[in-house]
Amino acid sequence: MADLFSRAVSRNGEGLLTLPFKPDELYRVPTDDGAAIALGRYHARGQRRYAEPVILCHGLGANRFHMDFDERYSLARYLARAGFETWVMELRGRGLAGPASDFTFDDQAEHDVRAAIRTVVSTGPKQVLWVGHSKGGLTLYGHLARNPQAPVRAAATLGAPFTFAVQPGLRIFMSKIEPLLRLRSIPTRRITGIAVLGAPPGPMTRYMMLADNMEPDVVRKAMANVPADIAGGVVRQFARWITTHSFTSYDGSFDYQVPLSEVRTPFLLLAGSRDLLAPPLAVARAKEHLGGPVKLVVAGRAHGFAEDYGHADLVLGRRAPDEIFPLVETFLSANATRA
Repeated sequence: MADLFSRAVSRNGEGLLTLPFKPDELYRVPTDDGAAIALGRYHARGQRRYAEPVILCHGLGANRFHMDFDERYSLARYLARAGFETWVMELRGRGLAGPASDFTFDDQAEHDVRAAIRTVVSTGPKQVLWVGHSKGGLTLYGHLARNPQAPVRAAATLGAPFTFAVQPGLRIFMSKIEPLLRLRSIPTRRITGIAVLGAPPGPMTRYMMLADNMEPDVVRKAMANVPADIAGGVVRQFARWITTHSFTSYDGSFDYQVPLSEVRTPFLLLAGSRDLLAPPLAVARAKEHLGGPVKLVVAGRAHGFAEDYGHADLVLGRRAPDEIFPLVETFLSANATRA
């Protein structure tokens, strides 16, 4: 494996709100188009129960810490304790993956996902499992649309909006930030400077999380560690999806929705009942296009959950480790091969 990987050696500094990132192994992996991704590998705790490893991918404007926050709120470590080998992915242009020139969602869906799957499969397994939050789910949709035979045995998406046609407030928001779309990068990471104050009031916070469903200290640490700058090309592509109600390539020549009928991968779609960015209707729209078995779960009190869930709190909500993580584990274990 030494010829495929270069070990990532950088570490976060010390600080009251700083989270450590200490998986069992750390790698920086080149992509076919000259960028790089980072992967943190957790071996199964105790006996390994499943043959297929799990790749966990963060969403837009986020990094590795959303899927691997701390001992309680790390979905990666939860699944490792359940007997899975897990790999925490960090997309190009942030954190341990390192800087990258302006790029698009297409680049990440094609090359970043390919690099991650190829790397994990090279360690022995024939297939992988996938868990993606928000854009981390969309990147898999995008990859499978072009590569329907990719070795993904099953996948779970958390708050992944398959359409933006049912979120009218987003179009208004995009019109207000239109000047930012010309930038090479949106400096989302600057929000870490006010992390100690907690989540700022306003529509951005309401779209990104249901703060009442999160412990205040988790909100502060999330703001201090999770945000990552967003490439201008990615933002412009999302803006086009929002204004045109489409899910297409950057140049508009490829519709990601149409080929997904050829994909037979089983999917679990998790939606927060009070998620403004990815409301249940937006998440459920994927069922109309995916060709394999699809299970939709709406996380909210009306559906038997102790809490209503928003967007980021599908992973970092105070009850997420008790209510959301077990659902993901149950679905993956039902579709995995016993080791």
